Parts: sequence; C-alpha cells; structure tokens
Amino acid sequence: MLMQMGGVPGWDDAAHVYKVFLLRTGQSVFWDNYWYGGSYGAITYGVVFYWLAQAVPAKLMAVLAAGALPPLFYVYQRDLWGLDDIWPAWLFAATMAVYLAHGQDPFVLALALTVGGLALLARRHPIWAALPVAVGIFTNPMALVACGVLALADVLSRPAVRRRYAVCLTAVAPALVARLLLGWAFNEPGDYLNETSQLLVYLSFALAGVALAGISAVHPPRPFVILFGTYAALCLTSFVTPGSPLGNNIGRFFMVFGLPLLALLRHSRLRRPFPGADLVLVPIALFAVLQIGTPIAHFLNQAERPQTRPSFFAPALAAAGELRDRDHRLHVVALRRHWEAFYFPEAGFPVTRGWYRQADAIHNSLFYTTYDASAYVPWLRAMGVRYVFLADAALDPWSRREVQILHTSPEFSVERRVAGWTVYELRASAPLAVGTDGGTAHISAWGHRDLSVTVDRPGRYLVKVSWSPYWSLEGGPGRLRRGPGRFTLLEAERAGVYTLRLAVTPGAVIGQVLARAGL
Repeated sequence: MLMQMGGVPGWDDAAHVYKVFLLRTGQSVFWDNYWYGGSYGAITYGVVFYWLAQAVPAKLMAVLAAGALPPLFYVYQRDLWGLDDIWPAWLFAATMAVYLAHGQDPFVLALALTVGGLALLARRHPIWAALPVAVGIFTNPMALVACGVLALADVLSRPAVRRRYAVCLTAVAPALVARLLLGWAFNEPGDYLNETSQLLVYLSFALAGVALAGISAVHPPRPFVILFGTYAALCLTSFVTPGSPLGNNIGRFFMVFGLPLLALLRHSRLRRPFPGADLVLVPIALFAVLQIGTPIAHFLNQAERPQTRPSFFAPALAAAGELRDRDHRLHVVALRRHWEAFYFPEAGFPVTRGWYRQADAIHNSLFYTTYDASAYVPWLRAMGVRYVFLADAALDPWSRREVQILHTSPEFSVERRVAGWTVYELRASAPLAVGTDGGTAHISAWGHRDLSVTVDRPGRYLVKVSWSPYWSLEGGPGRLRRGPGRFTLLEAERAGVYTLRLAVTPGAVIGQVLARAGL
C-alpha cells in the first residue's frame, strides 16, 4: 500500500511487467526476439507467477505472499526448531514490508510457497510439503536456494527430522529433475555479478551469527552454528566456482532471513555485566541496516521515478515510430531502472539489451569491459543498430561510458533531440540480415517469436537473431544453422521470402536434453 500511495515502482518491476505483457498478448514463454537479439523468455526463470498474473493482479499476489511469510516462518521455527518466540516473525513482517520495494514479486511468491512447504514439513506432513516447494521451483528457483540453506542446516544439526526431509525430497525430486532438464533444454550463456564487497557482507553476517550463537543465553549453540556455518560455506563455494549460476543471488538468504534469525539470538550472556542493555543488539541493528538499507533507499529515491513512467518515454517512442526501420533494431543507452526494456518492446521496437544483466552474456558482454569507440561501434553494427537513443537521466553504471563516445566519435551524428532524449544515427550501419556471399536480404516482418527475411538470390545470409535449435524454416528450400557471433545462418536455395519461427516440440526438447547429456 505504501508503494502504491507513494508511486514507488519496485526495482525489478520492468522485467515482470514485460513478461506479463508477453503472455497477455499471446506470445511464447519460450522465446522473445525483442530482448538481447533473441533469447529464451520466461521459461528459464519460472513461469507460474506470470501465468497467475493473467487472472490475479501481480501486486496483490506479492502482497499476499509477503503477508503469509511471517506466520509460515513462525510455524516452521516453532514446530521444527522448538522455539516459541513471536518476535522474529514480527521482524520478518517488517522486513517484507520494505523488501517489496525490490520488485522481486515472483521470488516473494516462490519464497512463500517454499517456506509454506517447510511449515508443512515441521507439522509432520512431508509429502504435502513437497507440493508448494515443487510449484515454487517453477515460480522462481532462487527461493529454493534461500530456503535450502535452512533445510541443509536442519539435516546436519537435527537428526530427528532427517527422515521427514528424506520423504519430502523424494516427493519433490521429479520437479527438481524436470527443472534441471529444462535448464539443459533451454541453455544459453549467463554471467551473474559475483562481487567481493557483497561476499564480505554475507560472510560477516554468517560469522556474526556463529558468534552470537556461541554466547546465547537461551538457545543451544550447535544448530545455529551449523546454520550460519553452512551459509558461509555456500557463499564461499559460489564465489570461487567459475561461472557460478548464483553470483550475488546467494545473498537472498541474508536479505530475507537475516534479521529474523539474528533476533532469535538477541539474549546473550553478555547482559549480566551490563544490566539493562544487551550488547548483541548492536551487531543485530548493524546487519538490519545492511539488510533493509537498499529497499528503503528505493522508497526514498525520487530522482529516478520519472524514468519509470510512460510520459518519460513518449517523446522517444514517437521519434522511434517516425524512424521505424525493420532492417535494424534500436539501441537504448540503459537507464538506471531499465524501463526502456519494457516501453520500447511493448511499442513494437526490438532493442539490443533487456532487463537481466546476466543475459547480456549472449551478445552484450562488451559493457563489462573498458570499451571505447573502436569496440563500441563494431558492436552496434554487429547487432544491426542504426539509431541510438540517449536519455538525459540517470543511467546504468555499466553504460555511462557510452555517453562520451556518442558525444565525441565521428561515427555518430545527431538525428534529433526531443524532450530530454537525443537520437544518434550510426554512420554506415549494418542491417539485421546480411548476405555473406553477395546476396541482399531485408527483414519483411518481425515478431516476438518469428521473423521473415526476403532474399534476392540463393546463398548464405547471416540473420542477426540469436541462434536456437528450436528455429524452424518456412517458405522455401533451405536450412538454418548456428552462425558467427551466436547468430543464425540461413542457407537459402532460391530467392524469396523465408520465415523463421520458433517451434518448441517435445521431440525437439528431448533431443536437446540428450545432446546436453552427451547421448
């Protein structure tokens, strides 16, 4: 309600609004041509939330899920750990009230489902517990990662519950296997942030938990030492693993459970020499600030809110409509909150990037290097860009280098300036479809999961849409294969119109899984 009244968008909202839009307009969960030069859509992140959002308002789901989490955690803590302490649940409620500013609505729903499974397991219903956990896996798998820390620590420190966990794991195993196979079938490059500064915060939290457990005046230390030690080990493992699929996501455990867990250890033996004040409240308060500081900043930051609104993008979209050119995609210098990833594709304009930083690994890894014009300009040509849109607003830190290049490089000219936006034209731009042996091609139609290419003669043509083994070819004799730069190579046997359409069939999916397994 506070977010609605204050007009505060969640940080991740643009990504989720776009995926709801795709499903609502009948597009595929498997693919989208409008982000990253073509990439697998909601399928690699989880689809349950977006399906439900067709019937239930997304924000209502998030609020209900956030409201359910504290009582579910209390039931789990009371019945599995034997700790009848209501204060962590109240602090959990306060945490979730501000956590929603992250805009991680699918994760919040998945977390409620998974913690609900833990509560059912605590109530000695392990088979029923597997059901919400399985649904959560296909809502957002990061919830299982966060709750997996609790589950693993339970198994290590509480022998009495191991049989329950074994039964639950057996029941949920088919969903885990299906999720693994899904990852294999729709595999694409990813590169997650794995920042040392964040690792130090998470490790400091874990070490503080171990220390507070050691001086607790109320609870036996062993289960808590194992819990916080398990989290520290997982953080270190993720950090040192090359190409870790978690990255900073391992911090979601701290961001959600940090304050409630430390609050359980708020009574220590240090209180006796200091009557009236338990010194452990100092580190608990410190980590509470670290935990909720970022979402609170989302509430307080007003400067970036205009760049989330339709009125901010209206002039740029009007200019894009006048400059529309099917043979090129647009590049929008990424804004701080990345709402360009919603407004431009929603209006029918494919863009080079999208919302998820890790998916930049498909074609856009340039932005995480010390690039200059000599790298930036060829990248734009490789992506089939003619026009670059630059807003006079807060930009994503990884994109600020572009501003100087656009201002100074002779490769760009100012096409127009409109209400806080500057549109640059790239000289000698390269189109989205290029003949590699002398032929000429044009994009005659472009959709979210299909496109049509008109070629003037038989030959090979590089189509700058990401390669997928699920592409099918219609319109004439020819074939598709993976081309340079992870794009698609069309080998046409005659002149005419060829249509590439994504066709995900059970046979094709099984074939990809077997190929990934080396069979």
